[in-house]
Amino acid sequence: MAIVIPDPEYTLRGVAGEAFGRSYQLLSPTVIGRAPECDISITVPGLSRRHARLRPTRDGLEIEDLRSANGSFINGQRIAIAVARIGDEVTFDQLRFRVYAAPGKQDAARPAGRRASPSRGWIYWTLAVAAIGALAALALLPGAWPN
Repeated sequence: MAIVIPDPEYTLRGVAGEAFGRSYQLLSPTVIGRAPECDISITVPGLSRRHARLRPTRDGLEIEDLRSANGSFINGQRIAIAVARIGDEVTFDQLRFRVYAAPGKQDAARPAGRRASPSRGWIYWTLAVAAIGALAALALLPGAWPN
């Protein structure tokens, strides 16, 4: 009996334009555009009626531009068909989105061999602890403080 591993699920979160603050969960192939029959229908003038097809895969979110007038972009690069990964920015005309793993799907959505990007906050904590340690060591040195 074969074990079936479902394709990962992704979330698009609007970071600019008419979709700002909205999240769209992508569970299967999804078409974004202005037309009411699109899976994600957003009525803004620069979006084509059927702008792009988004397909979750194990390698990332495959984005296929459907011959839109204003193009589809991943991290600022115009694409015809390409794969966006978690953290990438996807743009359709003036609509900008960030790609996230769907809640509870972080490990499944990460391609094999790719580690999650660590938060940069740990760098600041490490520097702060090192600075405090250096000040404490300096305070313990004989002659460090005037009598």
